[in-house]
Amino acid sequence: MRYLLSLSILALCFALPCYAEMDWEHLILKESSPDQSQAVSLLKTEFYSLQYDATKTVGDFIQMYSDREQPLVAQLSDYKPLQFYLTDGTVEYAFHLPVTPGLITLLLPTTQPVQLVVPMLCPHCGQDWPAEMPPPEGLQLTPKEIERTDYTGIIIDCRDTQLTPCLFPKVFDEKLQEVYSINFAAPQYVIERGLTTYMKGGVVDHQRLGNNPLRISALDAVGDKQTDIRISASDARRIHGSKNNLDLLRECRVAIIFGQ
Repeated sequence: MRYLLSLSILALCFALPCYAEMDWEHLILKESSPDQSQAVSLLKTEFYSLQYDATKTVGDFIQMYSDREQPLVAQLSDYKPLQFYLTDGTVEYAFHLPVTPGLITLLLPTTQPVQLVVPMLCPHCGQDWPAEMPPPEGLQLTPKEIERTDYTGIIIDCRDTQLTPCLFPKVFDEKLQEVYSINFAAPQYVIERGLTTYMKGGVVDHQRLGNNPLRISALDAVGDKQTDIRISASDARRIHGSKNNLDLLRECRVAIIFGQ
């Protein structure tokens, strides 16, 4: 059945030339088609093919959470395309479908607590808290401050890797401990601006990142589809080593530079 569906979509694409791409910087799926009646199904096909995380596509995620498909398809169907009249008299329909804030609310993964890669301190005495001893209920440990600069954003340069963009990437240190993921971000900021933005080339005074971002270089791309990033242990400690930086993670003020 899936094979026949793929053949049908392929035949449709040859019959009705269309164009689709994902603008990962602004999280906008762009598509153009000469046939409005087929545009929604093509838009759905392209959207479902987007990489969700290291192991699955958006379509795979929707299969796991089937109750989210109906409202998602409703949003796709309600989207009104732009209409252009070409010089040869034909009409082209253009979709610029934003993933945020509407669609991504239906795609949010579950989160879980994660441990920081810097030492945790007792909030009362300021001493290192033993890693093997869980704190008593109600006691909030304080991460050790090792980064003194108040950065305005975090940029991870992945241009020397074969990185694949996805909606929910993860950043690890050399021991594959999480440094950044959905687990560090507040849902309202993920919905507003996405977990991260992807850019090609340099970044200068970006609204999301401010005028003094922390810039680090990735070691390599990891994961089944090379969607995740590995950075050095020292860079990981810099990211986790200040309350300011942890707030940047919470607010999704993170950018990834990719491409050659």
